[in-house]
Amino acid sequence: MDNINNTYLYERLTNNTSGDDSLLYHYTSLISACKILETKTLKLSNLPNTNDPLEFIDGGGFSYTGWGDFDYIKIARELSTSGRRRQNYVRMLCFCKDNFCSLKDWKNEKQQNFSDNLLHKGWARSRMWAQYADNHNGICFVFDKPQFREHFNELKNTSKNITILPDREILYSNDLTALEAAMSEINTGHDLLDDYSDFYLMDDKLQYLFQKCEDYRDENEYRFCLIDKDLKSPNENLFVPFGKSLKAIIYGERFSRMMKLDVPDDVEQYRIHWVFGTPRLIKLK
Repeated sequence: MDNINNTYLYERLTNNTSGDDSLLYHYTSLISACKILETKTLKLSNLPNTNDPLEFIDGGGFSYTGWGDFDYIKIARELSTSGRRRQNYVRMLCFCKDNFCSLKDWKNEKQQNFSDNLLHKGWARSRMWAQYADNHNGICFVFDKPQFREHFNELKNTSKNITILPDREILYSNDLTALEAAMSEINTGHDLLDDYSDFYLMDDKLQYLFQKCEDYRDENEYRFCLIDKDLKSPNENLFVPFGKSLKAIIYGERFSRMMKLDVPDDVEQYRIHWVFGTPRLIKLK
């Protein structure tokens, strides 16, 4: 049985008070949307093609602690290799999620006014429509998170060299002290590693794949991520079938009123309409 009964999908898309976080949203252009529907897959992104220098730049050197002689050139060379491997191996899928946490800060009549405003819903983010959905000409896909997670986790069965990281929301913080320490500090004493070629792929480093600067906080991102050591280049494509986890598509404000995409019967179709800056969701027959 589906995790989300489509009979109640509209209510879940427009209900702000339930705290239901089982829906995720993926914005894209019309061209990409057609490819997604045709192949029934989502293409995973790589780090070099992101727009955040925290992610697309390799490691920037290291500092050392401890004592003893060590081969600076050897470690630097291995860290360079590790940086390339991180760029080659890491793949991710980025979604937008609903923002229920803001409701905690509102009381009485203010909370009611806030809950009536859908601007914090994952499908109603004007900036996301502009930046990722071809300036409101594109599409927003609606996925069931638990169902999609099952499909994503199945990728580990395709290769023994794939490691699936636990999916979670992005932490937005300008405090990068711990990140910098984890990525740069080398203990040159008793704990000196024999080989640093996988340094940036160690567990205490991978957790920072889920941290971004506060400049990106309005994206309200939820991320799926994996490490595939079979990949030789960031340009190698990796896709995940999404099966029945696609629940709806939402057409942007500027999407042609004369056009509808060919979608499965169990996928609902909606159109977003903005009235004085307030988003409305119109279900299409």
